[in-house]
Amino acid sequence: MGTPNDRRIIFGSSVVPQETYSTTNTTITREEGTTAGRTGASYTDYRIDTTIGKKFGGKGSVDIKSDQTIDGWVSFLHPLDSVTDGIDNLWDQDETNWDMVTEITSSDHTLRDDVADCNFLYLRNLGTVECRIALEGDEFDILVPGGASVAMRLNSISSADVKVNTASSPTTIEYILAEEP
Repeated sequence: MGTPNDRRIIFGSSVVPQETYSTTNTTITREEGTTAGRTGASYTDYRIDTTIGKKFGGKGSVDIKSDQTIDGWVSFLHPLDSVTDGIDNLWDQDETNWDMVTEITSSDHTLRDDVADCNFLYLRNLGTVECRIALEGDEFDILVPGGASVAMRLNSISSADVKVNTASSPTTIEYILAEEP
């Protein structure tokens, strides 16, 4: 049997700056040339901000290890963990759904229990309280508001250095922290 290729994560983001404008025309023109709607009604609509005039965005890709054999690289626990008390199958040999999140408090929380060089982090804050991320020591420079997410290439940051906490009350997150090949 051949050795599997390393895996890759492709990620991206985009921003569309918008402005509101008032219009009285609610008609649309159909493909065949007829129109529908009413004129004279007033409502607010959105368009790309005319000062900026464009969308912003970017994509990235990062190679990750092809055989991360523990569940600790994602926030969601394998369903068997709750039944068999921590017995882990190889993640790439199971076809099951993952459905748990991690609660974060004001105490520093390290995402992985081992020390591995990681190349990628995705973190989504599911709660309403802002969470903070540190990638070096105890400097929590990345703030993730409630309902927001962040994805980034890490370039060989040790998993022991990736910490998350909140300033006050708890919040819940989901994450992916992937090893380098």
